Amino acid sequence: MGFWVMGPVQRFRRAAPIVAIAALCAACAASGYDAGSVRRHLVAAGVSPAAADCVVLHMGPRFGEARLGARAAPSAKELAAERALLRACGVTLPR
Repeated sequence: MGFWVMGPVQRFRRAAPIVAIAALCAACAASGYDAGSVRRHLVAAGVSPAAADCVVLHMGPRFGEARLGARAAPSAKELAAERALLRACGVTLPR
């Protein structure tokens, strides 16, 4: 089923993790890893403060600060791990 053929709830469910991951990638790649900046970007993207805290708390140990501060694009494996982390932290975006 095409993205625009879906109902609004289905589009939201598919787009929400993409928005959150884009916010994470932008925040991490801006100028090195800054947990406060990542948290602010996530909250600005609509992630609850509690979920943003959970994500930031677990990102460093899971990926390492050197990798988070790197300017290289994330690998498919890293994106999958980030999606799993978002789900584990209960990330949901407002409708």
